[in-house]
Amino acid sequence: MTATTTDLAGYPARYFAAWNRRDLDTALTAIAETVHWVDPSLPEPITNHEQAGNFFTASWAGFPDLTFEAVGAPLVDTPNRRVTQEWRMTGTHTGADFPPGVPASGRSFDIPGMDVWEVDGDGRAVSVHAYWNVAALLAQLGLN
Repeated sequence: MTATTTDLAGYPARYFAAWNRRDLDTALTAIAETVHWVDPSLPEPITNHEQAGNFFTASWAGFPDLTFEAVGAPLVDTPNRRVTQEWRMTGTHTGADFPPGVPASGRSFDIPGMDVWEVDGDGRAVSVHAYWNVAALLAQLGLN
């Protein structure tokens, strides 16, 4: 299967739906088994499905109502199988111990950001680069 412009343009919606469904099996279908996933909230990149699964489940545990919403249309680079999408991430910090050692604040957040994905021919991200402001999240949660 070759990633076309249409396939790539649809990837962000699939990725956000996977996050928003809170279903680990569905979420992992959007990520290749070997991945290079960089997120400002992570101490080091995620490189495999086990780590990706841990990130999904920890995020959902800490923020049970976590939601991603696309902003505008994705930007598609077909020759390099890359797609970029701006988003808004919202949720409420009601889960205890996420981040580790931090009690639930009960506070809500609304954070803008964007992701850049490189997608393989099977429609799975082999690279994820997330860009957003962790300090803004901590401030909104009253954790800074």
